Amino acid sequence: MITSDEGILAEYMVGYWSMKHEKIDRPTKLLETLYIAERYRAGENLQEARSAYDHAIWNGVPVSEMDRRLADLDQFMRDLVRERAAQWGLPH
Repeated sequence: MITSDEGILAEYMVGYWSMKHEKIDRPTKLLETLYIAERYRAGENLQEARSAYDHAIWNGVPVSEMDRRLADLDQFMRDLVRERAAQWGLPH
């Protein structure tokens, strides 16, 4: 199991793009990915965030807010992929 924040984030990044490109409808995994990405951006420990994650945190969040946050997640993941590709010397 991956335990570093960067490793955990990479795991979610790969899962995110798998869902997007394979057009897999996994809303619970998408929301977990959103939560982890937001915790990463807030500088929190991802191992702790992942173990404490409860999908109930999304109860009561307005659809417009979710749409905004999911669009932000998509842009964050695009930027992250470009950043990682540059770090790893891969064309992007």
